[in-house]
Amino acid sequence: MLRARVLEALGTVYDPELDEPITTLGFVGSVVVVGGAVAVRLRLPTPQCAPNFAFLMAADASRALWRMDGVESVEVTLEDHYTGAEINATVNAGGSFSDAFPGETRGELDALRALFQRKALLARQSGLLSEVPRRLGDLHGPEADRCRELRRALGIDASDDAAPFVTGDGVPVDATDVRFRRMASMTALSLETNGGMCRDLLRVRYGGEVAA
Repeated sequence: MLRARVLEALGTVYDPELDEPITTLGFVGSVVVVGGAVAVRLRLPTPQCAPNFAFLMAADASRALWRMDGVESVEVTLEDHYTGAEINATVNAGGSFSDAFPGETRGELDALRALFQRKALLARQSGLLSEVPRRLGDLHGPEADRCRELRRALGIDASDDAAPFVTGDGVPVDATDVRFRRMASMTALSLETNGGMCRDLLRVRYGGEVAA
């Protein structure tokens, strides 16, 4: 069923700051599928969420849907956001961030994405530090899989024989390094706290409804 595959595809789109899928965060307000036409409405915790974050999520959602077999048209609508008109028009026309916001550059957006991917990698590794692997291939489970995805996105070696733990810049680090462990734990706590705040704000704004 196409709608189920649409939701699965949207589950691969992550909030760049929180490193959580937009589906689990409740950011997908509705999905309508008619034939091969897909219309998705996204909602964020506040109308003032940063435009660069909002654009990344909307654009990533659009790309994820266009990659699907059987999809003939895609419309992504960001609801109730102060730059929604600009983002919606640009994303659905296949434009870039600089098209929506003249004066901004694609490079700035890519740098921002990489910054948060490095933070996410650090945070995700905190959940694996109880293990003592010799190589990356010795780590298993969802957290390890996400670490591999982030490493590949950042151009860091994600092969089985690669170092199991690295800094956000890709420098191998020992799992017993106290500073690394502290930074990983603090970063994970920060992302978890911010995620909880976003869920609370979304619940207040939309009455606790999570549409799928």
